[in-house]
Amino acid sequence: MRISSLSLLGGACRLFAILFIGATVAYSQSAKIVGRVTDEFVDLALGGALVQVLNTDAKAYTDDQGNFVLTNVPAGKKMLRVSYLGYDASEKYVEVPTTGTIRADVKFASDVVEMDSFRVQGTLVGSARALNRQRAADSLSNIVASDEIGNFPDQNAAESMQRIPGVALYRDQGEGRYVVLRGLNYTFTSVELDGAAFAGADLGERATALDVVSSDMLSSIEVTKVPTPDMDAEGIAGKVNIKTKSAFDGDVFGAQVGLQMTYSDITGDWSHKFNGESSWISEDGKWGFLVAPSLQTREYGSHNYEVADAWDVDEDTGFYTPAEVQFREYEIKRERKGLTASIESRPNDETKVYLRTSYSNFKDTENRYRTIIPFEDGELTALAEGSGTVENVEGLSRRLRQREKDQEVFGAIVGFEKLIDSWTVDGFAGLSKGEETRPNETSTQFERGEGDVSFGYSFTNPYDFTVTQVAGPSILEAATYDEFDKIELTNESGEEDSLDLALNARYDFAGDAQSYLKFGVRLRTKEKSSEAELIEFDGGPDSFTFANLAGSVTDYPFLKAPRIDPAKVNDAFFGNQSSFDSERVIEDSTMDDWNSEEDVLAVYGMAGWSVGKSSFIAGARFEQTDFKTRGYEFLEDSESVSQITASNDYDNFLPSFQYRYDATDNIVYRASWSNSLARPSFGDTAYRSFINDDGDEMEIGNPNLKTLESTNWDASVEYYLPSLGMVSAAVFYKDIENFSFEQSYERDENPEMFSAILGDNPAFDGIEEITTFSNGSAGEIKGLELAYQQQLGFLGDAFEAFGLMANVTFLDSEAIYPTREDENVPFVGQSDTVGNLAFTYEQGEFFGRVAMNWRSERLREDEAIGGDIYEDLYVDDFSQIDLTFRYRATENWTFYTEVLNVTDEPFRVFLKSPNGAPERNGQVEEYGWSSNIGFRWHY
Repeated sequence: MRISSLSLLGGACRLFAILFIGATVAYSQSAKIVGRVTDEFVDLALGGALVQVLNTDAKAYTDDQGNFVLTNVPAGKKMLRVSYLGYDASEKYVEVPTTGTIRADVKFASDVVEMDSFRVQGTLVGSARALNRQRAADSLSNIVASDEIGNFPDQNAAESMQRIPGVALYRDQGEGRYVVLRGLNYTFTSVELDGAAFAGADLGERATALDVVSSDMLSSIEVTKVPTPDMDAEGIAGKVNIKTKSAFDGDVFGAQVGLQMTYSDITGDWSHKFNGESSWISEDGKWGFLVAPSLQTREYGSHNYEVADAWDVDEDTGFYTPAEVQFREYEIKRERKGLTASIESRPNDETKVYLRTSYSNFKDTENRYRTIIPFEDGELTALAEGSGTVENVEGLSRRLRQREKDQEVFGAIVGFEKLIDSWTVDGFAGLSKGEETRPNETSTQFERGEGDVSFGYSFTNPYDFTVTQVAGPSILEAATYDEFDKIELTNESGEEDSLDLALNARYDFAGDAQSYLKFGVRLRTKEKSSEAELIEFDGGPDSFTFANLAGSVTDYPFLKAPRIDPAKVNDAFFGNQSSFDSERVIEDSTMDDWNSEEDVLAVYGMAGWSVGKSSFIAGARFEQTDFKTRGYEFLEDSESVSQITASNDYDNFLPSFQYRYDATDNIVYRASWSNSLARPSFGDTAYRSFINDDGDEMEIGNPNLKTLESTNWDASVEYYLPSLGMVSAAVFYKDIENFSFEQSYERDENPEMFSAILGDNPAFDGIEEITTFSNGSAGEIKGLELAYQQQLGFLGDAFEAFGLMANVTFLDSEAIYPTREDENVPFVGQSDTVGNLAFTYEQGEFFGRVAMNWRSERLREDEAIGGDIYEDLYVDDFSQIDLTFRYRATENWTFYTEVLNVTDEPFRVFLKSPNGAPERNGQVEEYGWSSNIGFRWHY
């Protein structure tokens, strides 16, 4: 960290102390009411309850553990009113002294519940907790509570968010991995753990993959779409806060255990899942302890074929022809292990201290079997629009990749909250570490040396692409793959370490209008590193042949061919590597070795005040960033490697203003203007370079990339229905600058870029072309979010057991890319519509749900845009239907079954074609359906 950052931190802390001491001296006496709101029947803390002192302006919402604080309450006998969606309001008298603190706990008993099913079945508890906390939030947010997470068949934390308005998922092998929020690429969504920085485990990415976190470990997930100044500014799409479980979520003692078996249709495999939780509170109520383990193993597979962007245009006819097609079959095993543990102390009504820890391990083991047909290495003898024959194809190959990706994320946060008269002071120190290793990944490759095989292909749309062998030895004959090409042995690892320190203070002023001043300081240091080693082996022993290593021919539906057997390859290769010729690939083994450090110091100030039914928040946040990076420069002609370093620093000033109007206790209007940012990818800013053999072309990272900046306008209305439901509408507009992209520059055409990247170093005088990442794109996105959720008993007795949840988001964006200046291209990853629909039925002990999640087509998130619209890869529309059936056998035992992806919805990618020609295949990948069968026991 630079000296200027330390000086700024010291100055901020001194200012913090002066303001705190001065205000404490100026006002040291006031009356407070503190308390906790719980459900007496199920011993559940009720977060988001509205607590009011009638005939005064004093009001507050309870926190996640049901606690509330009312400051500056006038003395005398007062009526305390507590309202919570799904319950009748509760009222009680309290005698407020002139100074000091009194306690007033509120327990909702069974005779104040509006709906028997809410109390008896418990399936609506999650909805109630989420809706009440959403109503209480200072800014526009969506919340998913743990009870609600358990009601859907979601595999991980990412999938637990897919039913929130404006949220879509980036999926990998059919499972959600990243969150796409409001149409912006997943790299622009910030993720925190219990309010502190959450280290990502992905190699080189700033984005945080959430498939590493099991959904069973969560207390709730908060998605904040409009930031306030006391929040970290990272995330132009929004913020995701993963909240781990707390003993104070319940009362006294709680325990639960779940066991599940999972069936995969595409492989016929059975897998298992276990989760447990135990929490208890000390007899005096001052200490809380929680331990929650989770273990999941899932074995399944997928079937794939793809041409991707390997399409050529025939010069004579103008018809598109596939240069190459790949047929892929996957065997997948995914294991998730997790543990959360916390110790919390409430020594008195004014003090909270906590230590929360979490550990997640995600191991993804994958065998990928590929048949690659390089049509471009054959002779095109017949061609029509959508069909062709290719003779004498050379280089037909079978390949096997064996990969194990092991990700670990550890997080620990220690924090406190202290009430001192009219002051609330809180702070935390958070440590998070993410690590990914890919040990001994192998790619084994065999080819058919003779060009003695011919194929025909045809397609009328992207997903009926068929390939048929028309001549030559059958591709099912293992002996014809007579050439051992090579084995690539790769070892990769990456690590991210984050330290997060924060201190905040809030001062509530006395008077009729509720008003406060809040300010704070936060320091976050992050270090990201990457290492790779690639060795190629060829010229193996005579016994290392495809015929000796061949495995079975499976039921893969698209193009059958013998597999390479993984066990036979491992036995023949590992421990016998000296029998092969080997060569270290220096370029790949050095270009992915880098280390980057990022220090962010932030200070903020904000004020909030209320006038009648209107509330306002105004403030600003200032963030200073220091960035250092080091990597290697590789010269291809001499194969020389040297270390290089670079640094960058920049500041961001981010003002905001928010308005809230509570027309009633259950109708909330919001409007805001805010600013947010997204720092560039670590992989793009890592300083490493490669100079080709001729010495005239260079590939280089760019540590001087600018931060993406977004100006945001939001407005919304929420109506919280008395019968436990909600109707809402939200509109937003974002104006974003400084998108970065990879582009090549010629020295003669862009000397400014050359000077910015290379400076005046004479050693680079011979470089004529640079490929690097640079800023230059800008864009805007706007959207409308509509949501409805309600039990349908108001329609009559016949509908009393039914419930409905529906939401849809409409999005529109335009981006200007320097490589396509004459076009308005939509944002990568943005679908025009994203939506959810779920019907529930609950009668007696039985509960059933059918849920559908869909999104329309979009530009593929993990690929760069093409040179024109006909080179762009589009992911086609996607809709998944899931079923849930549950039976509560006793008060403690519940049995369930779930069916995921009922209709076997595939992942589909296509390319557009001009002049009415059929769209072309990018990719088709099928996962089949799966089913969960299990039980839950709770105390």
